[in-house]
Formats: sequence, structure tokens, C-alpha cells
Amino acid sequence: MTIRRTTLTAAATLLALSTMAACNDGDAQSAPTAAGAPATASPTASATPTVTATEPTPTASATPTPTPTPTPTASATATGAPVDATGAFDPAVALANADRTPYAATETMKTTATAGGQVGSVLTGTGRVNYNTPTREGRTETKMTLGDSDSDEPTLWMETINTGTTIFMRDRTKPGSAWRAEDPSDKARADDTTAYVKALVEAGPAARKGMEQKNGVPAFHLGARLTAAQIKAVDPKEYQKMVDKGAEGGKQIDVWIDRAGRILAQTQSMKMTTGGTAVTSTITLTYTDFGPRETFTAPTAVAG
Repeated sequence: MTIRRTTLTAAATLLALSTMAACNDGDAQSAPTAAGAPATASPTASATPTVTATEPTPTASATPTPTPTPTPTASATATGAPVDATGAFDPAVALANADRTPYAATETMKTTATAGGQVGSVLTGTGRVNYNTPTREGRTETKMTLGDSDSDEPTLWMETINTGTTIFMRDRTKPGSAWRAEDPSDKARADDTTAYVKALVEAGPAARKGMEQKNGVPAFHLGARLTAAQIKAVDPKEYQKMVDKGAEGGKQIDVWIDRAGRILAQTQSMKMTTGGTAVTSTITLTYTDFGPRETFTAPTAVAG
């Protein structure tokens, strides 16, 4: 059975836009926490000065040039849970001793939406983001392409700067698009997936997958399917979003944490129904280049 292109595209677009919103507001899933995701601790304090992102002036060129992200600082050495002779550590100890000092990391995200075996959309995002801060400070770019399109041109390409007090966004699919200030109240919820990691730690022995290498770092892999009831207890707002999207069957969540309790990577998978079409969403996020908290400045030109 072939699903109609319009149905698949509509479902994929809905999911992609909700995923982008989840990443903006810190949902695990979303979020990244979706949308929304995020690490749970910081590297040891560093004497490295705060990095400031330099803002280029938007141009009206026919082909927008990707904005460079700030150069990441040197990765900090993780501390926290003690390790045994094999390098293994207890994830519960790492979580309990996680430092809450603000820090920065490079976040890379990929979301795929499939329906009936067809790829509806691919959403990718990358940028520098601060964690353990009151709002999700950072500078990111998010692109979406449709799997049933013959063109590689993104149907969505948004650039976002969150200074901590104001969120600025511009549409990179439109040459010369101006920056616009957005109300941060609904889009800048602080990142904190500690509760999700805690839920996985408490899920029992089956959720403890053991030590693995992740991004070249020793990590403990935790993974389990959290039911809708568990997610409601952990994050009521995310639960309501799942209900609204017809995804009441829970989520498969896997995280890899280092001994300092930082999330190095996470994947989430859930099924939803929209317009009578069953859509499977898979989100993968990685966090690298840990360093001190960075400063992200407002654009030099903003539309009134």
C-alpha cells in the first residue's frame, strides 16, 4: 500500500516542526528535552575565558551561506563517579554526583519520520548550546528535507540565537530574510533531563545495558521503553504533547552518560498517528566539545 504524498508530507512536516520546537524549549526529546536534550551535568570549572559568538550581518545573496558557529573550547576532563579497574562506573553514582555548573557543548540532532516504510522527512540540526542555564542559550541551525521530494533543497531552514533574555530567528530559505525577535516564554525552558536519566536508572537491571564507548569516551548505556504514565510523572508537558500528537504508547529512550553524569548521546523513538496515518519518529542527539559557558550576542540587525 502506498501512502499518498500529501498525507505523508503533512504528517512529516507536523512532526518535524514539533521536534524543532522541542529542541528550542529544551524537551528531551525532544527534545532534546523534546523536543528536548540536553545533558545533566557540567565539566570541571575552567579558566578558559567565555567565548562570544560573532554575529554576521544578513545578506541578500541568492544562496544563503551557512553561519559559522563559535569555535568550541577544549573538552574538559570528566570527573564524578569512581571507576573500577576496567574503567566501569555506576550510573546512579554519576547521576547523584552530577555537577550543575553551566557549560557549553556542540549539539547535533537528526530526526527521521517514516510512514508505511516511506521516509517522510529528515530534520537535522547543529550548533553550540549552553546547559544548566535558566534558558537554553545558544546558536543553532535546523533544516528539514522531505523524503519524497526530488530536490535536495531544504523545505525548512531556521537559524536561532538565544541570548538568554531574547530569542532571535530567521528563515534561511528566504534570501535576505531578517532576524525577528520572539517571545522566549514558551521556547526557552531550561534543559534538564535529569528526571529521564533517573527514571532509566530506576527502571531496573534490564535498563542497564553496560559500558560502551561513545564519541570516544567511556560511557554507561541506559535504555528502556518509558510508558506514557512514566513520562507523565517525569515531564507532564511532554506527556501532553505526546497525547496531542497521538503518541500515547510511550517512548523508547536510550542515553549514554559519562562518569560526570553528562549525556554524551541519546536516541528516542515513538509512534504517533496524524490524519489517520501512523508515523514513526526516531531522534538521535549527540553532545561533544564540552567547555565553559559561552555568550551568544543578539544580531546586529533585527526587523521591527
